[in-house]
Amino acid sequence: MRRKILFGLSSTLGAIALFALTPAAQAGQTTTQVTKGTATVTTEQMRGEVVKAEGNSLVVKMSTGELRTFSNIPDSRRATIDGVDVGVRDIKPGTRLTATITKTTTPVTVRTTTVKTAEVWYVAPPHVILRHPDGTNKQYTVKNDFKFIVNDQPATVFDLRQGMKVSAERIVEEPTVEIATESKVVGQAPVAAPAARPAPSTAAPANSSVATSGAKPAAPPPPPPTAAPAPAAASSAAPAKLPKTGSPVPLMGLVGLLMVSGSMVLRRVRGVN
Repeated sequence: MRRKILFGLSSTLGAIALFALTPAAQAGQTTTQVTKGTATVTTEQMRGEVVKAEGNSLVVKMSTGELRTFSNIPDSRRATIDGVDVGVRDIKPGTRLTATITKTTTPVTVRTTTVKTAEVWYVAPPHVILRHPDGTNKQYTVKNDFKFIVNDQPATVFDLRQGMKVSAERIVEEPTVEIATESKVVGQAPVAAPAARPAPSTAAPANSSVATSGAKPAAPPPPPPTAAPAPAAASSAAPAKLPKTGSPVPLMGLVGLLMVSGSMVLRRVRGVN
């Protein structure tokens, strides 16, 4: 944004004031000439962090530690935040701003020349009394080198005579300063903090046996006993033993019966053949 500010200095330089004319005598010819000098360009950077943003106002903590308030910032003022063009209402607290201000200062001289006409009523160099068109008389003290115009010819106060129609120039030079400023604001938005992990819950479970505050929790029950592993089966069965009251006589009778039956079977087989 560019803005021009004219500072009118209170002093008036190079003024050759012959007439302090009343308002009724201000009908003379006036010309104005503006002369500009060599411009001076300066660049300044300001850095800070936004600590409060509300509407069109910002409170910024400058890099020097100073707090500065910027109020009524127009919506037309823009800033580039992380490469995005935004307005003042989009700037958030925590945003870091850098403003580059370019100031162009140009000296300016305004020269105003006014030509007035009057009649010599009385003259006694270096003093002269002139009658103005409104009928008023005013006395002036004139420098020796000041030039009047009489019949289109230059004349000094010593050349004046009563009744002459004279013209005089009133020249005023006012030095002013023209300042043009251009500012560019860039910045970085605050970085969002990572989400905090939830803290482990210290609350007792619903089926907790803890009764009241200050009571010690019951010790957990011991684990059930583990059954001992069954012994491995023997690879071969142990030979059966007869009870102590047993006798081998029945076994021998059974064997004899089997032998008799076998011999009978053999005889039948032979008889068939």
